[in-house]
Amino acid sequence: MDTSRAPLRFGVVLISEGCGRAEWVAKCRRAEELGYDVVAAPDHVNLTSPFPSVVLAAEATERPRIGTYVLNASFHNPRLLARDIATMDQFLDGRLEIGLGTGYVQWEFEDAGVPFGSPGSRVDRLEHAVVELDRLLTDPELPKSVQRPRPPLLVGGHGNRVLRLAAQRAEVVSFVGAQFDPRYGRMTIATAEQMRERVRFVRAAAGERADQLEFNVLSKATLLTKDRAAAVEQLRRFGPELSEEDLLGAPVIGVGTAADIAEKVRENNEVYGISYTTVMENAMESFGKVIELLR
Repeated sequence: MDTSRAPLRFGVVLISEGCGRAEWVAKCRRAEELGYDVVAAPDHVNLTSPFPSVVLAAEATERPRIGTYVLNASFHNPRLLARDIATMDQFLDGRLEIGLGTGYVQWEFEDAGVPFGSPGSRVDRLEHAVVELDRLLTDPELPKSVQRPRPPLLVGGHGNRVLRLAAQRAEVVSFVGAQFDPRYGRMTIATAEQMRERVRFVRAAAGERADQLEFNVLSKATLLTKDRAAAVEQLRRFGPELSEEDLLGAPVIGVGTAADIAEKVRENNEVYGISYTTVMENAMESFGKVIELLR
């Protein structure tokens, strides 16, 4: 498909810390009411397990696809993960989408007894997981998913190796649109020009696959306001050295009225080919107002 003409989709990552069954079900149903196309569970050691969370999300809803955003590849043995993916897809009647990433929170690795390693070693583990999942989920001797050859795979990142892997092996390329900046000890966001370069890189790496890929972006903030300039200080942590224009123009930031942010979504689609936007739970209600305008 031509990524610039793909149907718009919207996902939300729900956070399950301290969350019982009734609260999780209520969150999932609210996401469906607001029009989200994908309801996803994250993979962090201080939250509930993503696998039962995904199954319960599917039980609680009817329309949305259900995903992981994203599994930490270092935390999962590929053979056992392939079994779990096939089982979940069976139980979800083919509604499953799988997101995979390198993991980035050092204390979680230490808490789980998993070597944190270097960025390169974490990408190695991610690449190994993706290659093995492709092999295992298509092995006729092993459990099979409903979706063939396997559920769609989303791989997210910002650096060359992860984006090249996503371009060549995944169905969905997720642009994190941020990178760790040691000067500030946190992630800082990509500007509009930097995102254009990342999209060009992915399309070149994908080659003949480029027009079959779906492009996703993980939104860092949705601020509903009539005074966009006044909101800049709330965004300053995302880019301490960026100008007001660069902050407001960053593809991963949505600031303004619901109509302003809806226009930003359309612009992301037209300029970068990004048709799939994911927000975190704290933006679910605000971005729901944007979804209304885009249906």
